Amino acid sequence: MPDVAGSPQLPHGIMGLQPQAFPWMTVILIGLGLLLVALIAFYLWKHLRRRAALKPQTAATRAEDPWQRLELSVDQLTLAEPWTREACEDFFFRLSFLLREALELRTGLPITGQTWAETKRSLEKSPALSANFQEDLIKFLSLADQLKFAGQWRDAAESQEWQEKVKAWIHELRRGALS
Repeated sequence: MPDVAGSPQLPHGIMGLQPQAFPWMTVILIGLGLLLVALIAFYLWKHLRRRAALKPQTAATRAEDPWQRLELSVDQLTLAEPWTREACEDFFFRLSFLLREALELRTGLPITGQTWAETKRSLEKSPALSANFQEDLIKFLSLADQLKFAGQWRDAAESQEWQEKVKAWIHELRRGALS
């Protein structure tokens, strides 16, 4: 048997390095704390968004009258210098689209998303507009499509006349006098 007294002994009370247990409780508490902070941040974010949505709108942010916007848009259309075929196409495209918006407001039909043929059928079936007015509208919309797709164009003076007619039509549609 080996001599126990001759072997070096550890000092009294020191057992060497002991393995430490993983601090699960600390990890769980930190995780719960982070979850609580995330929930509070989410609540505050939702609360602030809801509060911003409920704020009364000022006059500048309030939605304006669509008829007024259409009439103003027609007034603001200008004839480009020089008056080229491309400028004519763009001018008549914008003019016809504004008229289609006005017709959509008056009749409730989805005219802005229709082709010329579909618009023609819709207008002919619509009791909201008189027959003479329907013919004038169909003539103008046909002209606008010819300018856009057939490469035709009108001079600036004639384009200005059409702008005045469309402006008057939108005004009459607003009043409801063409039904």
